[in-house]
Amino acid sequence: MKLGIIGAGSVGEIVAYTSALRGIATDVILNDIIKEKAISQAIDLNDGRPFYPKDVKFRAGEYEDMKDRDVVVVCTGKIPEKDRLQELEGNKREVANFTKRIVNAGFKGIFVVVTNPVDIITYEIYKVSGFDEKRVIGSGTALDSARLEVIIANKLGISPKSINATVLGEHGESQFVPWSQVKIDSLTIDMYEEIHPELFENFNRDEIEDETRRRGWDIFTGKGSTQYGIANTVNNIIQAIANDEKIVLKGSCLLSGEYGLKDLYISTPIKIGKDGIEEKLELSLTDKEMGRLKETADVIKKHIKVLDL
Repeated sequence: MKLGIIGAGSVGEIVAYTSALRGIATDVILNDIIKEKAISQAIDLNDGRPFYPKDVKFRAGEYEDMKDRDVVVVCTGKIPEKDRLQELEGNKREVANFTKRIVNAGFKGIFVVVTNPVDIITYEIYKVSGFDEKRVIGSGTALDSARLEVIIANKLGISPKSINATVLGEHGESQFVPWSQVKIDSLTIDMYEEIHPELFENFNRDEIEDETRRRGWDIFTGKGSTQYGIANTVNNIIQAIANDEKIVLKGSCLLSGEYGLKDLYISTPIKIGKDGIEEKLELSLTDKEMGRLKETADVIKKHIKVLDL
């Protein structure tokens, strides 16, 4: 796979490195507004070539060099101090500019978007690029869902691989956990609690939801960026495209009537294959959960207007 990465900072470098460690990409171009950073990252990553499971070449390049990429990952920007939505004003012009340049150069692949606020920036790239919606994918709440699974696993003393949990809505402060969708293998979490009530004595759902929402900020406060969770999240998407895996994962996609919502990017389970998003899956939510989904959708819609597309 030929991979392009826009933004060679803390997220972009680990996305590139993880793609090499997992043997997904064979040819990676890194781009950064600071050209020396992209060049240095490429040199450093190339020094690891003898150790990757497959040979992969890294180099720095311009937006126009992305024309032959299969996937371009957009991970520019920096997490603000309080709210991911604060990034919108600074990012929207830069995103519109490089999206046009990449598309005008002849890019025919798939955009995978990480830049925050991810639901809104993904919508912007969809509109500016003119691409079919299936070829513009946002990382959305895929990382938040993984974080939730880890937190629940730690509380219950089981592997996160045995948990299927979902965070819905904005990848941001209005996200929420639909507890009706949380499963321990094939058991709903309510069923599992009936079997092991002793494990749930200190299991506070509101606190777990808050911890999931806050987890990214806690990481950012301590080290200045999140890296490993998002890198593996993005590479799950890239790998599904590269291998036509038809995997179902959480991601930000354009809704066209699902949940009664349309013309916005928001997270729901999606099936991903070689052509991008192949199917959007609508969950059966409780009335309370539907109400919370509408609330977070309103937050996204409000900020989409700022794009003025």
